[in-house]
Amino acid sequence: MRADHLKNAASVTVVTLGYRARCTEPGCANLGRLILRYADAGGRPMNNSEFCHAHTRVRIEGARGAGLKVYDDREVSAPSGE
Repeated sequence: MRADHLKNAASVTVVTLGYRARCTEPGCANLGRLILRYADAGGRPMNNSEFCHAHTRVRIEGARGAGLKVYDDREVSAPSGE
């Protein structure tokens, strides 16, 4: 994501990816597993990008460092055996 988008963003939501896509980080050949959805102060989505687990962690830390609210909406699976 470009830096000019990041300075206007107020929050980022982490969502489980429900389709096959490559990580959008340049040079990364991993499958995307999560979507990072950046939103403005009014909650309107500004950007959706697919990332692998490693690049998601890097982006989340960067967002927290920039003062963005981070919402984790990943699906939680039920314990096995139930």
